Amino acid sequence: MGKRGRGRPSKVSSIFNQDPEFFEIFLPNRISHQLRIPPDFIKHFDKKIPGAVILKDLAGRIWHVDIKQTETGVFLKNGWMRFVNEKRLELGQVMVFRYDTSSTSFTVRIFGRNAIKDEDQDSKKPFNSVKKEQESVADPIPIRKSKRNRRKPQKYA
Repeated sequence: MGKRGRGRPSKVSSIFNQDPEFFEIFLPNRISHQLRIPPDFIKHFDKKIPGAVILKDLAGRIWHVDIKQTETGVFLKNGWMRFVNEKRLELGQVMVFRYDTSSTSFTVRIFGRNAIKDEDQDSKKPFNSVKKEQESVADPIPIRKSKRNRRKPQKYA
């Protein structure tokens, strides 16, 4: 058997991150004030659902978010609305949540409706560590509407 090349991983599995993931499509009318964690994903909490998690974007900014368990599911609640607002989520964007079991945090990647990763995540903006806050469902969240190429109606002669 020959030598391995420099920089080659010793095991193929080591190049793949084994942290569990789920995705969600942002629909403002459905998930702007809370996000339901998929029921099949709950098993990754190792039989104990944490009371809170940290959401991290790819630029390193963090948001503290409470988890609430109800009869209808497990939800990201207090702190979720702030995340939605500060990330300026738009209808149809896809969020991919990767759960780090060792730190009780989710790294969130956001993709536009064009299936391209949102460039804001890689920016060198200063880190924004957000304190834990209380939110109310009644608090309005401005949601930026996507910019579409809107044509003016044509007049036919």
